[in-house]
Amino acid sequence: MRLKDKVIVITGAASGMGLAMTQRFSREGAKIVAGDWNQERLDAAVEALKAEDVEIIGLAGDISQRQDAEALIDAAIAHFGRIDVLCNNAGIMDYFEGVADVEDELWHKVHGVNLNGPMFATRKALSHMLPQGQGSIINTASTAARHAGAAGVAYTSSKHALLGLTKSTAWMYATQGIRCNAICPGATKTNIQESIQD
Repeated sequence: MRLKDKVIVITGAASGMGLAMTQRFSREGAKIVAGDWNQERLDAAVEALKAEDVEIIGLAGDISQRQDAEALIDAAIAHFGRIDVLCNNAGIMDYFEGVADVEDELWHKVHGVNLNGPMFATRKALSHMLPQGQGSIINTASTAARHAGAAGVAYTSSKHALLGLTKSTAWMYATQGIRCNAICPGATKTNIQESIQD
């Protein structure tokens, strides 16, 4: 129980890597605020963990919208009194299009989820972590954050920017008890492509 009584907010928590994080952290004793855009899958994940006596709440929303991102942090404070870890895991893919072909709508949608959402959630989380004098932020980036050619221009540029957000946050707040790291997984079998279907 290495995370006993730690409060963790996880985005994209109802499937794929986010669900695996939610399950593992909760089984290490953490209290969880799980966010996801898919209400049905989120409800199923929350109910399954509640059946294991995990302290967890679920909140559906669109992480690219500031109010929905901030609501996750507000829920952690309201229900558990603090936030110790933020996992910015939610992400969406593109259609592997180059800059000559990408449409404005997809460009903004991918950057909204993959970059703006983590910024909104991190900014709100820091308003509580900094007074606590401690906190950890984990951003799910990608091999596309380090190498070109792993995806289209929208996804690749959003993950490069997320890595920049991670490095800036780590540098800016390191002396104030805040850790910020990114993980850069390669191709992983998840349902990420669903999130950009019309």
